[in-house]
Amino acid sequence: PDQWPKEYWDQAFAQIKGTGFEVVRFGEMAWDWLEPGDSSFKFKELDAAMDLCGKHGLKVILGTAIAQAPQWLISRYPDILPIAHDGSKHPEYGPRPNACRDNPNFRRYAKRLVEKLASRYSRHPSLFMWQLDNEPGYPPLDLTENKDWCHCEATRKAFLNWAKNKYGSIDRLNAAWGTKFWVETFSNFSEIKTPKGGMWDAGNPHIYLDWFRFKSESISEWLLFLKEIVRKHDRTHKIGTNSFTSIPNRIPDHSVIARGMDWFGWDIYPKGTMNPDESLAQIADYWKGVCKQNKAEFWVMELQAGPNVRWGYPGRVTGEEIKRWTKILVEHGAKGIMYFNWRPPLFGSETGGFGLLNADGSPSDRLQAVKEIIKSYEGEKSIFRLPTNRLAIYHSKTSEIQTFQEEGFPRPCPPIWFCGRGEIGMFYGLNSLAGAYRLVHPYGAEFLFDEQLEQGELECEVLLLTNPYTLSKKQFEHLREFLEDGGKVVTEARFGMKDEMGHLYPTPLISNIVKSQNLSCEIIEEDISVEGLANNITGFKTEGQPNLGVIEIGKGKLIYANFSLFPNLTKPGNEALVERIRKEIDL
Repeated sequence: PDQWPKEYWDQAFAQIKGTGFEVVRFGEMAWDWLEPGDSSFKFKELDAAMDLCGKHGLKVILGTAIAQAPQWLISRYPDILPIAHDGSKHPEYGPRPNACRDNPNFRRYAKRLVEKLASRYSRHPSLFMWQLDNEPGYPPLDLTENKDWCHCEATRKAFLNWAKNKYGSIDRLNAAWGTKFWVETFSNFSEIKTPKGGMWDAGNPHIYLDWFRFKSESISEWLLFLKEIVRKHDRTHKIGTNSFTSIPNRIPDHSVIARGMDWFGWDIYPKGTMNPDESLAQIADYWKGVCKQNKAEFWVMELQAGPNVRWGYPGRVTGEEIKRWTKILVEHGAKGIMYFNWRPPLFGSETGGFGLLNADGSPSDRLQAVKEIIKSYEGEKSIFRLPTNRLAIYHSKTSEIQTFQEEGFPRPCPPIWFCGRGEIGMFYGLNSLAGAYRLVHPYGAEFLFDEQLEQGELECEVLLLTNPYTLSKKQFEHLREFLEDGGKVVTEARFGMKDEMGHLYPTPLISNIVKSQNLSCEIIEEDISVEGLANNITGFKTEGQPNLGVIEIGKGKLIYANFSLFPNLTKPGNEALVERIRKEIDL
C-alpha cells in the first residue's frame, strides 16, 4: 500500500478478496513510510491499511519494514553502507540490501522501529504472521558484479568474536586454518581480518570456509535478534522470513538461517530463472527439507505472477503456467502460497513487473487462472502430498563452498595461467542436486544437510550422496552404519577426500569401504556411457576410465562412481545410465 495512492486501497483490497485470497503481505521494505525522519514515526497510513484488510476479511503477513535503510539514516551514519572485499562502498542508490546488519547504528535504529511495530500491531485483528527482514543475505544480493561482502570494521569485529568463540585459543584456530602454509600464523585474535582474497585468488581455503559459515550464522543471529524483539510483545503469531536459491556464494546456508523460525518462505520465479517442472519440484523438496529440519512451516512467500524485469528471462507468464506451478508446489509440501504481486509497480527498480493484474489495473488471464486455482482447493481437508521418506538426497554446503573456493568465478586470465572453470565452481553443487533429482523424479525425495548427517539422522532407505568432497569422520561412520544396517547409498568421485575444514585426508575415506588405489581426483564434465561399466567391484584403479561399482556392505549396497556422476545425469545421452541406477535402487 505504501506504493499506491490511498484512494486506491479500498478498491484493491476488495478485488483481492473478491478473487478468493485470504492473506496479503506488505511492509517488508517500508522504513521511510513509517519513519520518514529520525524519531518522526507515522503509523496512520499503516493503521488504515490494516483496518481496511479487516473490513474486507483479509489477514496480513506484516513485514518488519527494516530490510532497506532509509536515506536519512545513511546520511547520518554513512558507515552502515556495506564494504566489498576490494574496499569499494555500496552505491548510495544501489541494490538491496543497502545496510550491513553487523553495524551497531543500523541495529539500534532497526530495533527501535521493530519494537514500535510489534507493540502497536501484535493485537491487531488483521495480523496473521510476522515477516522478519526480506531475503536476508550479506549485501548486496542484486549487484551484478562478483564481489564479496561485508568487510567493514563492524563485520571484522563480529568475525573475530565468532572465531574466538568457536576455537577458544589461537593455537586451535591456527591448526584449523592451516596457517603454517605461506606464513599466515596469527599470534593473537586481534590480528584477524576478514578474508578479502578468498574467492579463488589463492586465498586460504580454510579461512574462507569458516568465513562463509560465519556469514550464515551471523544472519541467523540477526533474525533471532529480531524475533526476540517481536516475541516480547507477541506470544501468539508465527514469525519467519524468506529467501531464495541459486548464486551459491552469495546465498547463506538455508539450513542455518531457518533455525528458530516458525515458518520459512521460498521466493521462486520459474519463468525468470527458466526452471522446468522437474527443477521446480526439486527445489520445493529441498525447501521442505530445510523446513522439516528446523520444524518450520514451508511457505512459498513469492511465486512469480507476471513477467520478470531486470532479473532473469522477461518472457510472458500465462495463467496455465501459474496453475501448473501451483499444483507442483502444493504436491511437494507448501503449506501456503503467496503470488508476487497484485499489480505491477509504476515506478522503481521493478517497474512493470510481475503483476496478476495488467499495468492499467485490468484483469489478466493470470488472475482468472488464480481464481480457478482457489476454487479448485475450496473445501479441501487434506491435499495430496507425494510420499518421499524412502528416498533422500544429501546436500553438503561445506562441499559446495569448498568446490566454489577452488574453482572460483568465470573469469579471464593471462594465457600462461589456467583460467579455471568458474562455471563449474559456481554451480557444481547445484548441478549435482539436479542430477540426483533426475533419478527420483517424479517420486520426489527428502533432503538432508550437514548437521543431520553429523547427528546420524538418516530416516530413509536410499541415500543419494552428492558432491561428497568434504566429510567429517563422524559423518563417515554414520554412513557406514547406515550401509551395514541395510541402506543403499549412491555416490561419486572425491568421496571423503577432505575433512570438514577442507584438510586433505592422507587416504580418502572411501578407501575404508572400497579397496582401491587413488591416483588422482578431478571434476570432469564430459559425457559418459553406460557401456563397459563394471559390476560388483571390490577394488579398481581409475587410469582415466570411468567405473561404476556396486558393492555389498553388510546388509546394504553402495553404488559408487569414480567420476562426477550426478552433474552428468541431466546431460543428453546419459538416459541409459539414469535407468541403470534407478534399477539398482529399485525405482
